[in-house]
Formats: sequence, structure tokens, C-alpha cells
Amino acid sequence: MMDVNGLIFESFLPLFDKGKYTEAIEILHQAWDGITDKNTQIPEQIRIKSWLGHCYFQQLMKAKDVDETDKLFEKAVEYYQQALNLTEQLEDEKSCIQEKIKAQSWLSRCYFKKFFIKMKETDEEEANKLFEKTVEHYQQWLELAKKLKDQQDGIQEQGYAQSYFGYYYFKQAKKTKNVDKTDGLLKLAIKHYKQWLELFDQQRNIWQQVYTQFFLGICYFVRAKKNKNPAEVKTFFKQASEYFLTVNEQIPQLNDEKEKLKKRIHPYLRDIDYFNKNWNSYFKKKKQEIQESLFKGKISQPQDAVSTVLAALHITPAELGAIPMAHYTSPHVCHKLFGIDDNETANPMRLGSSTYMNDPSEGKALLDLLNQQDLELENKADGASHNAFFTCFSSRVNDLNQFRLYGKEGGVEASGCCLVFNKNGDWLKEADISAPFRSLINESGRLVTEADNLAENLDELMTEADRLAKKLDDLMTEDDISDSEYEKLPLYQVAYVAYEDEYISEKKCGIWLSAPNKAFDLHQNLAKENLGSSIRFTLNANISRFGIRLKPVGNEEWHQFRLKKLKEALEALIGFFKDKSAVSDEDKEALEYIRYLFKDFAFRDEEEFRLLVIKPIDSEEIEYCETTQSVYIPYADIRNLADEVILGTNYEKTGNQRKAEVFRYQMKQKCPNVKVSRSTLPINPPNK
Repeated sequence: MMDVNGLIFESFLPLFDKGKYTEAIEILHQAWDGITDKNTQIPEQIRIKSWLGHCYFQQLMKAKDVDETDKLFEKAVEYYQQALNLTEQLEDEKSCIQEKIKAQSWLSRCYFKKFFIKMKETDEEEANKLFEKTVEHYQQWLELAKKLKDQQDGIQEQGYAQSYFGYYYFKQAKKTKNVDKTDGLLKLAIKHYKQWLELFDQQRNIWQQVYTQFFLGICYFVRAKKNKNPAEVKTFFKQASEYFLTVNEQIPQLNDEKEKLKKRIHPYLRDIDYFNKNWNSYFKKKKQEIQESLFKGKISQPQDAVSTVLAALHITPAELGAIPMAHYTSPHVCHKLFGIDDNETANPMRLGSSTYMNDPSEGKALLDLLNQQDLELENKADGASHNAFFTCFSSRVNDLNQFRLYGKEGGVEASGCCLVFNKNGDWLKEADISAPFRSLINESGRLVTEADNLAENLDELMTEADRLAKKLDDLMTEDDISDSEYEKLPLYQVAYVAYEDEYISEKKCGIWLSAPNKAFDLHQNLAKENLGSSIRFTLNANISRFGIRLKPVGNEEWHQFRLKKLKEALEALIGFFKDKSAVSDEDKEALEYIRYLFKDFAFRDEEEFRLLVIKPIDSEEIEYCETTQSVYIPYADIRNLADEVILGTNYEKTGNQRKAEVFRYQMKQKCPNVKVSRSTLPINPPNK
């Protein structure tokens, strides 16, 4: 008789652990073929089938091709079902129930993963069927857990089932576009999390209590954000705050995971400060997060000011609320983004290079303000080692000027498309602050972080009899099934720099400050060489006044507070960089974090917001487009992110035989949740 367990542990598990699933599957088939009498070695047969399911499930987690995901899903379900069927042959009742529980739990996870994939493909009808199957297997899992005779085992397994089901409903609530449906799903999630809490209360397990209350806090937090009734919003935030504060008090009792949990709870406590209008505490938490992520406790004077600027210009989901964001693009690109016309698959939106943006002074406005223009000798400049890539949004939706400037096809104004995001306040994700700047953070101070997701630690709750099975529970680490980390880039508002003249009145800018210009710098250097008091007498004449324009976002009180902080930080930077002899290379490098967040006042009407990332020019993440002959970084699949497409007034008048009716039909087939409308802005049609 073949030593199946030896083959699994010695040959299979090392391959599985290294992600070599194809080779691992071959070993499992060898083990299966080695059992010549299928009436024997039933536990080993179950183990083989389960591990085959694990291999295909793990591949499913990483697959991107639609056809491939279908095949991998079917294979995973097939083997888990076979493992389930084999459990009927087990003679020991406890072993039989435990193996059935494992099979049912993995089947529920398979269907839940496929549910997410279909939601991403905007196939909501099929997604709902898959969710029903998820529920079906979950219910079997829960009923089996109740049959365990050992009370402790039974309570624990029921708790795990309740935790997963709470998570299932929570994730469905986060994914649905139906606002009315969302609250009902969150109520169900809360119900199951409370049942989980009650079960684990019986065991007095502090770790499980902490995490249950953490998730309950999240559910109430989301209910508050989605609710329109002011009284209910206040109640839900209060409930969320109580759970989060309880968790905060209990964290010291944990043996491990303390710092990770503190980090996870931080944004919720921060945002509750925002909704309670506790601006000082809110800003402090924003700035603290930035300093820890970017500078790792080593804060110089300019780095502190830079952190303040970032905290002022970073727009969190709480601040943005349900303010719609617009992205203007051409019909050709729009069709590619949604995978219609001749595009079989959708293309991701791009983060474009800053080098060839519409503003020729991109990235220079702040350096001009601080008088930090780098002068090159012999009319020669080396290419920059890093470049900024961003995608831009505007708070000006269906705007005539934006339509005229951007996305036009064949030179026809207002022929482009306005893509609208965040109508329901669900577009912007909680940001990974370090994501845009990882290439700038030096090795000694680098914070190695990945975007933490709401349910990352649920996999730690799952006990698997099989070694390494716990590693497969990646399902619970996926917040939004994203193909790209860039979906969690922080959103920054662009500030516009004005130079005072007779045409720019005081009221056009919320901030005014003084800064030295190039002449001042020259005079100062001459003065140091003792070339005469007359020079020092003229210094004040060479001070320029700069204005900063920043459109209010969200709460007006908060806007005034961040304007004050922004002014303080810019004045600190102006003061620091005034004496160039005291400026180190590290100080100059700190400006790289913020210099792409300032533009010339001439572009103020764009009311721009941007997602940006800075990368070395030789980064493997940078791709080349032959069509546009430009470099870019893929941002995200927007089919499940966009809420609406507004076709420009002259969409049909470019000579490319485009028809709004056809576009609407194709979108209904491919992206039924994305609304399609026509702009009626008054603009002349192109000349025939």
C-alpha cells in the first residue's frame, strides 16, 4: 500500500508552498493512482481531493483571464465536492462531521470568489446566483458545526461560520450599486457578527472578541456613511465609535498583532473625528499617518512641513463624501476602457507621464515659489531618474470648458466623453499613503507596507486540519479584488499658485504669502560678498507675493482649517529654503513628495484632483504604448468603478460614424450598471 501521507508531505507540500501548482497537481494524481483499492485509505483519498481543490482554488485567486477563471472554478468545486462525497464512507462520526465542515467551507469560499469575479465583470444576475450558492454551502457548514458533540469545538466552528457569513454580507453590501439594498445587507452582516461575538463570549477569547467588535464597528461606520437621515447617521457613528474605542482599550491584552490592529483601526478613529468636527485631532491623525509611512520617525523641518502639505491636500473618502468626480477622455479611449466596439476585453485606465501634460510647467510651480529652480551648466541637463505618473479628475462634471479642451476627436470640440465617478460616494478607497512614493523612500527609512484590507485577519481565525491550508484563505484578504495596487492610491487636490499682479484680486486666493524671487536670491549672494549696503537696501523690492487657490471640498469649517495649515507649512518651507547654504540634498528631495500637487493659477478652472505615483524611469511597471508613442502605468479596470458616461454634444459629429444609440446599447450589454447620458451643452457643431 502506498505511503500517501509521505508523498504529500515530502513531495507535494514543498511544491505547493512555492506556488508550483501544476507540478503539485501531478504529485497528487500519482498519490491517487497509488491507491489501487478505493475502498481503503478513505482519509487519504479525502486529503488528496481536498488538496487538489486547494491547488485549483489558489490558481483561481491569481487568474485574470475570464475563460481561465471559469475552468479553475469548476475544477476546484469538482474536487471539493468529491472530497465531500467521500466523507460518507468515514466510520468515525466526529471525523465525518469535521471533514464535511471543511469541504462545505471551501465550497462556500469558491462560490464567493466567483461571485466577486462576476461582480467585477458587472454580471450582477449571475453574481446573485453564485451568492445564493455561497449561502447554501454556508448554511450546511453552520448546521454541521451544531452537530459536533464536543461543546467547545461546536461553539468555535459555529463562530468561524458566523464570521465568514458576516463577511459575505458585508462584502456584498460594499459591492452593490443599489443604495436601498446596502443597508439591509449590512444589517445581516451585523446580525452574524453579533452572533459570532455571543459565541466567543462563552469562551472568553479576547482575541476573537477584539476582532469581532472591530468588524461590527466597520459595519456601523459604513451604515453611517451610506445613510441620508441625519439622526440615524449620528446614531451609527456613535455605535461605530463605541466598538472602535472598546477595541482600542482591549488591544494591550493581545499577545500579538497589536501594531497591525492599531494601524487598521486608525483610519476609522480618524474619520470619526472628521464627522464629529474635531479638526485638530483629525488633522493630527492624517499627518501622523503620513510621517510614519514616508519618513519613519526621522522628521526634519522641511519633512515636517511637507507632511503638513500632504495632510492638507490629501482628500480622504470622508472628506470627498458623494462629490462626483469627472474624467474627460476621447470616444476611442472610452470604448477601450469599457471593452465595447471592436474591443473584446476592457483596457485599464492609465496613469500618464507628467512630462507631456498640458501644463508645460508641470511640477515647477512649487519650485518657483521656493526659488529652487536648478540651473544647469553648458545648456545641458541630465534626464531625471524618476518620473511622475498620474490620472486626473475634476469636480467640474459636464463642463463646457472641459469638454472643449479634453477628449475631443478629430479636432471636434465637445466630441469626447465625461466619465463620472463617486456619485454614490463609493469610488474612493482608503488609501495606502506610501504607495505613490515607495521609490522615493530610502532604504533605511522605508516602510514596507501593503494595502491592509478590512478582513485580512479572518484567515487567522480559520483552523484547518491540513498543514498550510490556512495559507489558502486569501479570499478574506481581498477588499475589492483589484488587479492593481493603484486602486488604493491617495487622492490629492491640486493647489493653484498665483503671482500677484494688477489683475488678480485678493479674494481669488484663500492664501497669500511672500517669497523671495530670483532677483532676491542674486542680491542676497552679492550682499554676502560685502559688495555694498545699497544692495541690501533694495532687498524688499524683490520680494514677490504668491497666492494659493484651493477649492473647498466637503465641510467649509474643515476647508478653512486646512487652508490655515497649508499656509503655515508653505511659510515654513519658504523660510527654510531662503538660505540655500543650509539646504541639503535630502531637504530638496523632500519636495518631490509635493511638487506635483501645485499648478499654475492659469489652470484653476480645471479644479483638478489627481492620483499620482512616482517611479524610476526604468521601472518594470512602466509600459509603452505604440499608438500614442508614450509611456504609462496601468491604473485600474473602471467598469465597476464608473457610475456614468456623459457623451459630449458633438459625439456623433466627428466623421467616425459614432452613434449614441449604439454606444448605449453596447454599454447595456457589457456594463449595465453604468448610466449613459447625452450632454446638451450649447456648442456649435463642427463645420461640414
